[in-house]
Amino acid sequence: MGNEVRTNEAAGAVSRRIAEFVVGLRDQPPPAAVLARMRLHVLDTLGCQLAFATLPWSRDIWAYVRARDTAGPSTVAFYGAKVAPELAAFANAAFTHGFEMDDTDMASTSHPGTVVVSSALALGQQLSASGREFLTAVAAGYEIMIRVALGGVGMTDRGYHSTSVTGPFGAAAAAAVLEGLDVDVTTHALAICASRAGGVSEFAVSGGTEKRLHGAYGAQMGLESVGLARAGVTAPVRAIEGERGLLRAVTDTPAPDLITAGLGQDFLGTSTGIKLHCCCGGQHSVLDAVSDLVSANDIRPEQIARIAVRQNPREFDAVGLIRRPQDVISSQFSVAFGIGLRLVAGANGFRDYIEARLDDPRILEVADKVVCERLAPEARLDGDGPCEVDIALVNGDVHTAYVSHPRGSSRFPVDEDHVVQKFRALAGDVLGEARADRIIEMVANLDALPGVGLLAEQLVPRDDYRPADHSRLFSGTR
Repeated sequence: MGNEVRTNEAAGAVSRRIAEFVVGLRDQPPPAAVLARMRLHVLDTLGCQLAFATLPWSRDIWAYVRARDTAGPSTVAFYGAKVAPELAAFANAAFTHGFEMDDTDMASTSHPGTVVVSSALALGQQLSASGREFLTAVAAGYEIMIRVALGGVGMTDRGYHSTSVTGPFGAAAAAAVLEGLDVDVTTHALAICASRAGGVSEFAVSGGTEKRLHGAYGAQMGLESVGLARAGVTAPVRAIEGERGLLRAVTDTPAPDLITAGLGQDFLGTSTGIKLHCCCGGQHSVLDAVSDLVSANDIRPEQIARIAVRQNPREFDAVGLIRRPQDVISSQFSVAFGIGLRLVAGANGFRDYIEARLDDPRILEVADKVVCERLAPEARLDGDGPCEVDIALVNGDVHTAYVSHPRGSSRFPVDEDHVVQKFRALAGDVLGEARADRIIEMVANLDALPGVGLLAEQLVPRDDYRPADHSRLFSGTR
């Protein structure tokens, strides 16, 4: 009777229902349109890995990984070393998330690519997985990571960062597909993840470089959780939604039903956006609004008297608290600084956020004119990351814009050509034209790739590449 009760309880547990979906993908893969979208996110993620692997904090992370001295089958991007899959996933996820340009799901405020692509490629290389198997694993990881984050809606109000909290689930789901695990082992792997979730968002106030590791934690811990479950470790099957489970620990408004609603019919991973600005996604709509107003009305910084930005609490709390950033990462979480950078430098790209600009008087003068308002719940705007922006000029004119979703989001998606252009802009110089073309071709034809190790081994610089001396641009903290 006791075993029967436990079986019945497990049957309705969130971890069990997720596991059944994940395991089923091996026999019934996601629709072709879902896999096509995942290919774009793979390419976007690889571009970020290669572009940001030599930033000072990424070099620190590489030094840590290299010191582990753990030989293995999986490639560390850019550096070319072969290490254990867990370490390769850790390093590559840290590189991907190293400069705030990796993909973002605005609904769940999570960064699935940094975790899922990094862990799936590292493990897939070890297992000699085909491109098709890898893509299916990526789709599974995106789906589960985003859904668990939605179940913990409101965790940012408690100071948690959803990427590090839910990343282990995405990595574990991808690994379960690649390893061909059964439902029982997958259930326990996912339940183990609940005890390994964590990560706070104080970086949005105090800065520091550790935030770059939040995707790395998830990638490594997800693979480790699968290994533990495969070895026989069991976990409480209601570790996600139970009375003392993850959701109740991280939010006042747990929503476990959102995790499984439409599971298998609605693939939420396709809602993930491709970033066009190199900063926190909470300010992308604002930067789009400012760009539109400046372009349409030929506005120059000296003409501006005041800029009013109105945002929902989630976005305001992420980007509306810092006016004078003390390091590069805090500048990427300051909408006031971002607006100043847009008006003075003309863009918010990955070459624009450098330490020398933190004290640029022209940028700071604009930033000081920005007034951010945290909207009350009853006045909240509709959309994902929506905003209202007023630019008041010294001559008395006021120009207003409302943006519901940023460009690059699921509402205003970018096409394959744009993703390829972004990849070339990020990684073209590192790779050289021939190798960049080869990677683009491999990703476009992942369905036919016999082994993803062939792709992973291409993620190294051209022979004559010499990394820039980033120490002149960044010191990490000040």
